[in-house]
Amino acid sequence: MTKPNLMVIDDLDSARQMMKRTLGRSYAVFDFPSVAEALPAVERAEFDAIVTDLRMPGIDGIEGMRRFKAKVPEIPVILVTAFATVETAVEAMKAGAFDYLTKPFEPEELEIVVARAVEHAHIKRENARLRSALAGEFGVHGIIGRSQPMKALVEMLERIAPSDVPILVEGESGTGKDLLARAAHAMSRRAGGPYVALNMSAIPENLAEAELFGHEKGAFTGAEQARAGFFAEAEGGTLFLDELGLLPPALQPKLLRVLQDGEYIPVGSRKPRKANVRVIAATNEDLARAVKEGKFREDLWFRLRVVPLRLPPLRERREDIPLLVEHFVEKHALRLGRPPLAPDAEAMRALLDHPWPGNIRELEHAIERGLLLARGEAITLADLPPELAPPAAEANAGGAEGRYRRARDAWERKFLEDLLREAGGNVAKAAEAAGLHRSTLYEKLQRYGLVEKDAKA
Repeated sequence: MTKPNLMVIDDLDSARQMMKRTLGRSYAVFDFPSVAEALPAVERAEFDAIVTDLRMPGIDGIEGMRRFKAKVPEIPVILVTAFATVETAVEAMKAGAFDYLTKPFEPEELEIVVARAVEHAHIKRENARLRSALAGEFGVHGIIGRSQPMKALVEMLERIAPSDVPILVEGESGTGKDLLARAAHAMSRRAGGPYVALNMSAIPENLAEAELFGHEKGAFTGAEQARAGFFAEAEGGTLFLDELGLLPPALQPKLLRVLQDGEYIPVGSRKPRKANVRVIAATNEDLARAVKEGKFREDLWFRLRVVPLRLPPLRERREDIPLLVEHFVEKHALRLGRPPLAPDAEAMRALLDHPWPGNIRELEHAIERGLLLARGEAITLADLPPELAPPAAEANAGGAEGRYRRARDAWERKFLEDLLREAGGNVAKAAEAAGLHRSTLYEKLQRYGLVEKDAKA
């Protein structure tokens, strides 16, 4: 296995040799007597961390760090100084130092700090790779998923988004209907116009018409001045109507008129106004049943669902869970001031097995909780919401044998992750390195959610 590259800079040869001896067992150490000689090397090779003395002739450590980061912003730099003061530490951290050490220090101190820095660099690099993957193969305008239902949904969205036809997004609560609507707007010809979202559940029924279409001064008690509605705010762009099933019956023909004729009348006015707005509606209700029960106009339903889009619940796209978990870890770790910890094997199995009645929203909250409560090097089952834990009988099943099986599974998942990473994601190469048939390795990778379930060996 290739060792991480480490750069050591100190004008004292004895100091460089000591650090090379200490760190050489775990890293490929490249040492330089000055920042000026080290700078060209940063452009030629990829380094995982830099350890540099603070006070040196010529360019000092802090100025050197600034120059290194100008070339490679994400590289962690550790400053070493024999003249540590509070002011020095503050200046170093403000300048972007990952950490600093005070001479003399024990070799173990150096090893610990460097190990943390290298791990930090690897995490940032992996996060960058993940962002690239999510933005490419696995994500379109924030929609994350590589499962077959999501691929089909994105393909359909790409075909209809550029047009101005209304879109009806159907799906359970928490599946990401607003995200899909935003993606449709971003992919449309109206992307430069406003995106306005209105949740019908948040509006009292007696104010819904005025909120949608606006009103004139004196149109009703309390209308002391004229006010534009949501259609006027969305002019030239997209209006997203969430919880459409709650649209009052009296407003349904008025919405239909906007969709058909492109006109609406503000409350208290007699003059129609033009609406240059694309409407995207969403619902978690069964509108077909509501039509049969006379609660929703059939002609409005037909007009909205020219090309309906159904967001699958999370239980129908479980192979997307590892990707979503990675995304939420990256999203919330920095905000919460926590390290970007991944779930361990037992926690990931629980995440994959849970039915997720709250869908993606519930998963996101579970990861937030896990990051907040985690105390080790990974999110464990104990850090996740209690409802994700298997029944006590199942959790304790098998006694010592069960504990052995769970420990074995945790080790095997970590081994497969490392194997796949070392093979650059190439399963055939990983299978050859492990001495396994490709189909056997695929089965194991699928079991731990490391590849999509419909992959072919």
